[in-house]
Amino acid sequence: MQSWHIILTGVAAAFCLATQAVAQTPEGGAATPAIKNPECRPNELFPAFENFYSPRLAELRNRYQLDDVVKNETDEWKRMLLLRHWIHAHIRIENEHPTPARDDAIAILDAALKGGGFHCAHFSLVQSAVLNSYGYVARRMGCGPGTMERGGHHGVNEVWVNKFAKWVLIDAKYDLHFEKDGMPLSALEIRDEVWKDNAKSVKQYFGLDGKSPSQTFPDWEVSPETYRWCSWETSTNYFTAMPATHSSSLVMLDDEHFRNNTWYRDGKPHWAYKTPYLLATTRRDWIEWTPNVIASNVRVTAQKAMVSLTSFTPNFRSYQVKIGNVAWADCDEQVELAVKPETYRVSFRSMNLFGVAGPEHQVQIGAPAAAAGAKIN
Repeated sequence: MQSWHIILTGVAAAFCLATQAVAQTPEGGAATPAIKNPECRPNELFPAFENFYSPRLAELRNRYQLDDVVKNETDEWKRMLLLRHWIHAHIRIENEHPTPARDDAIAILDAALKGGGFHCAHFSLVQSAVLNSYGYVARRMGCGPGTMERGGHHGVNEVWVNKFAKWVLIDAKYDLHFEKDGMPLSALEIRDEVWKDNAKSVKQYFGLDGKSPSQTFPDWEVSPETYRWCSWETSTNYFTAMPATHSSSLVMLDDEHFRNNTWYRDGKPHWAYKTPYLLATTRRDWIEWTPNVIASNVRVTAQKAMVSLTSFTPNFRSYQVKIGNVAWADCDEQVELAVKPETYRVSFRSMNLFGVAGPEHQVQIGAPAAAAGAKIN
């Protein structure tokens, strides 16, 4: 009897520990190439998410007719840019004397549409609520150059982009993100480039076309240098949890730069130092965890393959499966597949309640190999 093997990347147990498995023939040649899937990394630090069932999310979209902003655009990243651009265009920047308003996206937008002006923290509150209202996982951040001479502080967001299977820094105040080699960067990726060589390879991307803005912005706030120091708020359900107060806890990456330098904010060390609100972690993967990404555990016999799926998907609805040209269909977290004489691939993805699909995860049922000679790397 022949033995059959699954060929895949991202095989994992519940903790999403990624490995690669490649079946080999008795002669040692690979039966089929490995599949490269996005790595699944668990969420250990950010305990809550905006609630799909909260009526405030629909109110936000309807009150400001946000569906019209993204009408006819199906590309996820372009929809995010359209929403970012709308926020930038409808909130006047006022750093010194912001309009008095409750720290809530609806209150801020109501005041802004009447001519009110706001600073970066307000922009990040609004953008977080707007992006999350469409099922995109967004979170708030604080950043700064961190020196005695340049100790300003800037509030922005990161959003998980399923299309890229990565976090991306996104700034509504200046309608801005950063790219390297055409790929949008996360805050930590920008931070890496700043510490390495002052971000010589990082490019600013303003608006919907990447061109320089028509108005002048403060250099340090639109420079990669702003991300030499970064912190992430642990509260990621601020909008739908209202009127509950949010935590002041901040996550920072504890690496050599963190240990050998001091983050200065407004001329003195950052307020979170030596307080219980500073959550310093050496685990970069805990900061850049992966929403919606699937890991799989596969058990194979001569007749069938049992695929078990796991993910960390906020507002999870279901998994979906696709084989060949057949349309995507909902499936359970365990899927039984037939072993066939020919090699074929099966695609899986997570789907949240908003209808947003996660990155595709593929499993390949490989060509036969003799049980005694098969080797797994």
